[in-house]
Amino acid sequence: MTTDELIEKYAEHLRALNRSPKNIRTHARRVRRFFEFAAGRGVHEPADVTAALVLDYQKHVSNEINPRGTISTASTQNQHIAVLAVFFRYLRQAEYAIHDPTREIQYAKVPQRLPRAIMTLQEVKKLLRQPDVNTVLGYRDRAIMEVLYSTGVRRNELLSLRVEDVNLEGGFVMVRQGKGLKDRVVPLGTIAARYLETYLNGIRPELLKRGSDPSTAALIVSGRGRVLSRNTLAAMVEKYARLAGIKHPVTPHTFRHTCATHMIRNRAGIRHVQEMLGH
Repeated sequence: MTTDELIEKYAEHLRALNRSPKNIRTHARRVRRFFEFAAGRGVHEPADVTAALVLDYQKHVSNEINPRGTISTASTQNQHIAVLAVFFRYLRQAEYAIHDPTREIQYAKVPQRLPRAIMTLQEVKKLLRQPDVNTVLGYRDRAIMEVLYSTGVRRNELLSLRVEDVNLEGGFVMVRQGKGLKDRVVPLGTIAARYLETYLNGIRPELLKRGSDPSTAALIVSGRGRVLSRNTLAAMVEKYARLAGIKHPVTPHTFRHTCATHMIRNRAGIRHVQEMLGH
């Protein structure tokens, strides 16, 4: 019996269980998608499917980009594997197969918290226009948010940057001792680099004059020439988001998620984005 015939038998089984037409179509479609994936690896029969192949498919689904331009969630990954598990269980019960390659597969852990809000491109543009760049602090704030959006660095990583970590000629910043105590090079977009250059040459020196330690190496400094605090950065972002009329919460971390999502939508490679974010 061919795979297509087995899938039709499986659909008949689901109809006998009084499943909805939509549910049956979804199950059949997902099983076919798996066997299209398997065929690309030279496997055409259910009897030849191994646990290793199912694991490869699980990884494939986890890196897949959905129509919204984002990576598939853990819930979506689990739904694909669950459909396969039900299909192979049916094959064993109906004596069409003698083994179940999904039996030992572990499901992805689903986060308990709600996903963070992602800003639209229009919201980002409106947010970035809020600081008054004709003032010292306003220009600094615009430069900070441009860097957050361009690089997707974490809040602590941004505040830990030193002047020497910025390479404007090369177009990157060096994040040292990021999460997992790993160093990484992060590309810096053209617009962010332009704001950062002006900040370094004119804005930051002015802020340092207001402080007691003009020799500090910190890249981002406060209005008193000191290292900017986590809370001050968060409050600054929240203030501009409110002025921009953005209804959902916006934090420094929102820039990170937004950066990644927009890159993927613009067809950046998943692996490239993961490396850039330090995953």
